[in-house]
Amino acid sequence: MRNLLISLCLFIVTLSSFNTWAIEKKEPFKVGILMFDEVQIIDFAAPYEVFGHARFEIYTVSATGKPITTAMGLKVTPDHSFSSLPEMDAIVVPGGDVSIVRKNKQVLNWLKEQHRKVDHVLSVCTGSNIIAESGLLNGLSATTFHRNLDDLANEFPEINVLDDKRYVDNGKIITSAGLSSGIDASLYLVSKVNGIESAKTIAMYIEYDWKQSDVFIRAAMADKYLPTNDYQWPEDAKFSNAIGFGDKNNWYRSYGVVTSGNIDKLLKVFSSAMLVNTDWVSKASGAKNTLLWEKTIKENLWQLEWKVLADEKGKANKLINTLSNLSAVKNIDLAQTVN
Repeated sequence: MRNLLISLCLFIVTLSSFNTWAIEKKEPFKVGILMFDEVQIIDFAAPYEVFGHARFEIYTVSATGKPITTAMGLKVTPDHSFSSLPEMDAIVVPGGDVSIVRKNKQVLNWLKEQHRKVDHVLSVCTGSNIIAESGLLNGLSATTFHRNLDDLANEFPEINVLDDKRYVDNGKIITSAGLSSGIDASLYLVSKVNGIESAKTIAMYIEYDWKQSDVFIRAAMADKYLPTNDYQWPEDAKFSNAIGFGDKNNWYRSYGVVTSGNIDKLLKVFSSAMLVNTDWVSKASGAKNTLLWEKTIKENLWQLEWKVLADEKGKANKLINTLSNLSAVKNIDLAQTVN
């Protein structure tokens, strides 16, 4: 009987200690996500999803707390205004069309104030421009949406803009590349707060192939070598069904076109636009309605092709533009031959 009483007392003491631990556990990590008109949906929704699975407390916030309209028309009512937002541990600055919000003094002052208080500031896509405008990125490294890399570097020379990273960690400020890169950066922040095991578990649950090396870098794709041309299309030309995809060594673009201009006229538009690109050398093409140029880039021979397709009546209806690393193709063929 005496042993039973001792065991019961020990159980009660243990249970009491457990309840004390449960009560005294640390407060959840709090994240505030900046909202503004023309924000990109995935830029705030993807981090929200990741942080939700990490059991962070998440709050959306805008300057006034009034509903905002995203870049695709979705209306969102933030949880807080700047004045009502409680203290956060991290702030997320998403991107989108930031041309107006990045010039908003109230937003910039709030961001600088939050930077002094929080442990982390994370930007997604062109959200980097908002942080850059505040001056918080001066002297630091950063990345951004692939089409925004040059603009960010040119406008803010104090920032070391990196085009070969999916996200960049400066210790307190983390910047990520475009759109889905926010998932990677959010998982990375979870790993800093809760540990790498937690981040990997979340990645598995949301069925996301999260990699710490050999990652997809959008800015590294072949279209970065496409010449930027000023095409003088016929005034009545209308384009549709724009397609564009590829990898590091190949790129494909196509457009549906309706115009009164004939095929020869469209080919002339291409050739005239390419005259300013003197480093691209015109080559003869044996294919019908096709123009070719070649250029050596970083010791690799690249080929640029423009082609016009026609319907059964002979009227132009599709434009195709391809870019290929011929050196890479030869290397692949050689490797197959050796094997």
